[in-house]
Amino acid sequence: MFRYISQYVSIYDLYLQTKPVYYLLCRELYLLPIPNARWETISIDFIIELPESTVFDVVIMIVDSIFKRAYFILTHTMVIAESTTILFLYYV
Repeated sequence: MFRYISQYVSIYDLYLQTKPVYYLLCRELYLLPIPNARWETISIDFIIELPESTVFDVVIMIVDSIFKRAYFILTHTMVIAESTTILFLYYV
């Protein structure tokens, strides 16, 4: 056991001295641009597989990135892009 540990430590020390650097140097961080108007940048998430109620089983969550205002729209699993657009225009 002593030989194994001493051999490992000697190899590990050599490994530490010759190990190549694979990571890039950190660069300066920049702030993200602030949108000029409300609803210029939004995020849309679909919350699916909810427990079934009488009609709805999906919630569409739409969030404005400036004011953090969220809208929750109840809908069905079979919603498509066109009907999502209609729901967005109607509720928001």
